[in-house]
Amino acid sequence: MYVETATSLMTHHHIRLQVTGETVRPGDVIDFGGWGYTVVEVVDFSGGRKGLRFDTGEALIVDSADELSAVRAIERR
Repeated sequence: MYVETATSLMTHHHIRLQVTGETVRPGDVIDFGGWGYTVVEVVDFSGGRKGLRFDTGEALIVDSADELSAVRAIERR
């Protein structure tokens, strides 16, 4: 997956992980068919669902148990 991020490799490292509707957060880059979509907003909906808005303007609603492949920037210590 090609990922273009705004974080510096000097200050952050990137990890691959599985996220769910419960664990996804802004800044995560979600993999859809080899393309990376950066989450810019997470909105709570009823029934434990989350609305994800991406930097492309597209949106997706996920259930709390849905698993998605992602890349997350973690600050170096």
